[in-house]
Amino acid sequence: MDFNLTEEQKMLQETVRRYLKDKIAPRADEWDRKGPMTKEEAHGFLKDLKPFGYVGTLVPEEHGGMGLSHIDWAILHEELRGVYAGLGGMVGITSSTSHGISESGNEHLIGRTLPGLLSGDKIACTAITEPNVGSDVSTVQTRAVLDGDHYVLNGTKTWISNGTIADCVSVVATLDPSKGAEAICQVLVEREESPFVAREIKKMGVRSFPTAELAFEDCRVPKENLLRAPGKGFKMALRGLTFARCNAAIAAVGISQAAIDASIQYARERTQFGKPIAKFQLIQEMIADMIAETEAARLLSYRAFFVLDQGGMGRKEGSLAKAYATEAAVRVTSKAVQIHGAYGLSEEYPVERYFRDARMYTIPDGTTEIQKLVVAREVLGMSAFV
Repeated sequence: MDFNLTEEQKMLQETVRRYLKDKIAPRADEWDRKGPMTKEEAHGFLKDLKPFGYVGTLVPEEHGGMGLSHIDWAILHEELRGVYAGLGGMVGITSSTSHGISESGNEHLIGRTLPGLLSGDKIACTAITEPNVGSDVSTVQTRAVLDGDHYVLNGTKTWISNGTIADCVSVVATLDPSKGAEAICQVLVEREESPFVAREIKKMGVRSFPTAELAFEDCRVPKENLLRAPGKGFKMALRGLTFARCNAAIAAVGISQAAIDASIQYARERTQFGKPIAKFQLIQEMIADMIAETEAARLLSYRAFFVLDQGGMGRKEGSLAKAYATEAAVRVTSKAVQIHGAYGLSEEYPVERYFRDARMYTIPDGTTEIQKLVVAREVLGMSAFV
């Protein structure tokens, strides 16, 4: 059992960490307070981060991507999410959707859309969740009806990351709601050719990460934009959810580590009763607990990504990592606020942002409760969902 990174991975980690510290960290709080990033800002970030492997991370080199591993993805995103979670979200969604397109086998879309996504000139997202549909993907109501050379889409998607700025959306839809999973497909909607309406949703954390409600009303999409045929669409949506859960877990780890680093620095500098508060036993206990929880979350998260690299489904591992890491991040960042005292409540220090961001990750891609049920189903062989 080897817990060490390769020399190449260590170099990647160090290079990215240095860049983020110098170029992104100094303005992260400012950008977060401003709210959802604009499309122009997102393009700029994508182009700046592309040389480090953030754009098209998992896309094979033959399709113009980086061809990196899931462990490489974890390294990249643990570093980025700890510095600026909102930016990490935008980049991650674009990159993972690009990977989905590259895996689709649709050469038309691979040639048409991937070059723009991999250059940073286009932004992508995936749309599964609906106002009345969350973790049960088989019940999506957004309808895709074949009409000649086009699919006509009608329905509403919500809590869609990148939705307001996306140039293309991988939409999970159904050809027939009465047929459940076997009728689920995925269609790539290119905004310029097939317009739709997007409304920004304001939220408590990762504020600069665009999040939207999307409305498709008689949206005509060329039939060659079918990414996943009926039946395969459901399986790939579940695979996508597993990866998203791993991604949420590593994001939580990054945020937790950032909270630890900030707390250590503050505890060393802050003095009370004539000495640094770092010498107080209860401060030391909190920091020790924060480190233990974060290390455990990191191990669970990297194991989940390792399983994906080995070709496994990773459902149990991904859900376990997501459930533990995100809840641990809430506890860790809460302790960070406590260590900072009144300053922990102030925007003058980043820990209040870390706390808000951490709380956000316990809900998307399946709540903590859903993750526990997935883990139990995988172990027991019995589902609480049916």
